Amino acid sequence: MLLNKLLKIVLIISLVLLIITLNFKLLALNQNFYQEEFNKLNIYDKIPDADKNALNLINYIKDREQLNNFFNEKEKLHMKDVKNLIQKIFLLFYTSLILTILLLIYFIYTKNYKIILNSIFLSSLSTIIITLILFLSLLNFNIAFTKFHLIIFSNNLWQLNSETDNLINLFPLEFFYDITKQIIINILISSFILIILTLIIKIKIKQKIFK
Repeated sequence: MLLNKLLKIVLIISLVLLIITLNFKLLALNQNFYQEEFNKLNIYDKIPDADKNALNLINYIKDREQLNNFFNEKEKLHMKDVKNLIQKIFLLFYTSLILTILLLIYFIYTKNYKIILNSIFLSSLSTIIITLILFLSLLNFNIAFTKFHLIIFSNNLWQLNSETDNLINLFPLEFFYDITKQIIINILISSFILIILTLIIKIKIKQKIFK
């Protein structure tokens, strides 16, 4: 059936986006991860109140408060761009989540369980391939980081100076390397778990059929 084939493709794409954006969402504004990184990178030596300023930034992105005076005007303008980007990613997460749930309900209602299992398997496999390609960016993170900013942002506000801008001292390049690596690892783990689960279910179904 053509409709089911089209919906299967949509479900696969939606699941890929969901896996990626979910893992981004879980870590991007995770204060515990920030604190671990601040300890690892000795940020507290330079900025004793790093936790307070990081929480202020998190709350700003969540529309709970404005940025404090720790950040200068250039940094505030850049964080406005970052906030818009993160909120768009979060919107993509919620959109893919709702779409995935609706499609799963449809296929469950129509009893197309095979399509559900195949979609989960293919989306997880596709996510692993995409993520492994992204993993290559870690081999030369400086170049990847610069190219990302040049593509995403239409201004040079992201080009900060550690002598004059606090933001780059609070979140140095090493922080972004670590958070990117951890998101990639989490995505890979999530995808492998889904693949294993679908394979186990398929094996159980076959065993039940031929029992």
